[in-house]
Amino acid sequence: MDSIERTTSFTQKLYWLFYLLTFLLLGIYFQTNQRIILLIMILDFILLGIVYYCYQRKLHKQLKQLIHNADAIIEQKDMELIDGEGEISLLSHKLYTLSKRYHIMSETMLQEQVKLKDYIEDISHQLKTPITSMRINEELLLEIIEDQKQLDKLKHIYQQTIKMNKLVNDLLTLALLDSNSIVLNYQNESIESLIDEVEENLEYLLIENHMQINVQHHQEKLFCDRKWLGEALENIIKNCLENNHDQCLDIKVYQNDSLIKILIQDHGKGIDEDDLHHLFERFYRSHQNQKEGVGIGLSLAKEIIEKHHGIINVYNNQGAVFELTFPKFLAKRKL
Repeated sequence: MDSIERTTSFTQKLYWLFYLLTFLLLGIYFQTNQRIILLIMILDFILLGIVYYCYQRKLHKQLKQLIHNADAIIEQKDMELIDGEGEISLLSHKLYTLSKRYHIMSETMLQEQVKLKDYIEDISHQLKTPITSMRINEELLLEIIEDQKQLDKLKHIYQQTIKMNKLVNDLLTLALLDSNSIVLNYQNESIESLIDEVEENLEYLLIENHMQINVQHHQEKLFCDRKWLGEALENIIKNCLENNHDQCLDIKVYQNDSLIKILIQDHGKGIDEDDLHHLFERFYRSHQNQKEGVGIGLSLAKEIIEKHHGIINVYNNQGAVFELTFPKFLAKRKL
């Protein structure tokens, strides 16, 4: 395909021939003033108009075909070549070559993503066995050790083990998301029930930071995967609890005919302006974050929400506000 050279179509050649003939006849007419030349020139004008019309019609048809081919490339479907001569045909062949190379590259990238997922899964499963063994033994030791100094050290070790286990799970989730291996099981779920479950999972953190969650809702339901969306909500709420030590966290739910919006707001000092545009980047840690996280939680939350055809934004308004927007009906049709 790359060897195809630029050519001029027969219609274009004919058009330029009649165009030049018009100027030639015009010059002859002014010199001779013969009526026969005038008649020939009028006929030439008519033929020139017909050729121009045919050329424009053919060009319009080829441009429509090019647009169709561009859509086929975007949707990764087979495209139809435009045969013939001229720049449009040449561009069609170039697009065909681009489409083939794009498909090969996409397949290669997909295979590499699957390989990476498999590697991370293997490593994660091999790590989980010793981590689980460590947790069980540490929990047993926590029950029998009485020396306070040793107990404090063991508690610190146990906390690091929990963090290690969470990190392994997060890395595995990232690999699944990147390789599009997660299959979402959509159901109509109660938002109140989802938040209650998250609150129960984070009860230890609420007690530790002396905080409570206030939920304002009207029994809304959301078409979602309960497990994965629950994990996204937990990561967001956990971030608010860890970084803003106010006594209250507000969650408000709004809905209209087409959208459901969830606002998660703390009443702390908010997020630094330099961090707002980077907060959902992987492994990004804000300047004010004093915890030992690695910056995966909010990135995971964003990807899970986008898998639900939703949007997440964050801004400051008397504290940090995480705004989650989901379509009520569009998501169901996109499945």
